[in-house]
Amino acid sequence: MGILLSKSHFIKDHKWFLLSLLCNLIIHLILGLIYYNPVDFVLQFEAAKKIAQGQLLYRDIGQFITDDVELPKPQYPPLYLYTLGFVIAIIGVEKFTWQMAKLFLIIFNLIVGFLVYQIVLDHVHSHPKSNILALASMNWFLLNPSTLGVIFGGYHENFMLFFVLLGIIMFKKTHYSLVGVCFGLALLVKPIACIYMLPLLVWGVQTRNVKSIVIWIGAGFTFLIGSLPFLLLSPEEYLNDVFLIHTQRPDPSMSFFTYFLTDISTTLFPFIIQLVIFGLYFLLFIKKITVTNSKEVIGAILPFMTIFMALNRILYPHYVPFFFPFFTFSLFILGAECYGYTKFEKINLFLVVLLIGLFLVYLGSISWSFLWSIEKYETYLYNPLFSISAIIFIVGLITISVTSLYSLYYLGKEKS
Repeated sequence: MGILLSKSHFIKDHKWFLLSLLCNLIIHLILGLIYYNPVDFVLQFEAAKKIAQGQLLYRDIGQFITDDVELPKPQYPPLYLYTLGFVIAIIGVEKFTWQMAKLFLIIFNLIVGFLVYQIVLDHVHSHPKSNILALASMNWFLLNPSTLGVIFGGYHENFMLFFVLLGIIMFKKTHYSLVGVCFGLALLVKPIACIYMLPLLVWGVQTRNVKSIVIWIGAGFTFLIGSLPFLLLSPEEYLNDVFLIHTQRPDPSMSFFTYFLTDISTTLFPFIIQLVIFGLYFLLFIKKITVTNSKEVIGAILPFMTIFMALNRILYPHYVPFFFPFFTFSLFILGAECYGYTKFEKINLFLVVLLIGLFLVYLGSISWSFLWSIEKYETYLYNPLFSISAIIFIVGLITISVTSLYSLYYLGKEKS
């Protein structure tokens, strides 16, 4: 009887949260089970099935043709494919369908939505409407076009973000060794996860806390341990397929290198530009932006990630989820700062400009995707609408980056 009463109280106390999860699950299932990306999702699904049958990623799994579509070699770190391969092996290769793979991704999307809820709740707990803000942030994240697009296509960005957000929660709880493990696991899904760690380095420098070095060492050690079997058994294939291939392939993406610096897009020049500007950006944080607690670390991730994406030589619409959880944090945690602080009225302007930046990001990415669905690969260099959509997308990223950067500077200056 006591257990039943306890369950009844839990359901009553969390009815809106549970209802939100249920509605999101239904929406994600409807979207997820009607379509999948014929290249990325199929490539991951087929590679995971081969892993479940005992083949070694990178060494044994090359290009293959499925349903008359020639798929490239898997070009991802191993953790997602091996996790999915493990699930397939348990259920059985013949029994495991693509709908089950979609369900696997949907579950992780919902878990990431819950982590968004928890992080916002932890940081606005003193606000009189903290539960409403946290619930709104979760639904904002789960129902935005980028998350729904990830579900629709079957991308695994949120599998990586699960470990990133778990690392943020561990940082809030000061479990620094676990932060390193979480980020190391994120790196084993996508190497871009290292960008999320840069504010932790700024935090370490500004607070003179050697724990930031512990986090980076823990992440590097975790990544090395996960990479070791492949470095021993197929080092050349592993290094090429996970790292080097991304510096060489001429991708038809939204990057300005694709349209305006085409001849040098597959050289080292884009990385030199990115490294120089990103280095200056990092120094700006060290000198001007206060990053001394978990809220400021979370806020600093958004400008770091968006400026990185704006400068990157490969840029796709489904990359929006890389920054979207942190856009959500800035929107709701920054919005909570307005409550009771008349001197922070300028934050309202920051919130409006952030939303304008997001509108430009969506306008550029959706229009580019629409053109892609009609024109396909052949005309992306010749149809000016592709480059216009890309410019709009990049302007949106820069708008978000500059606005979030200045809001951090403004808040730090006002509070001091």
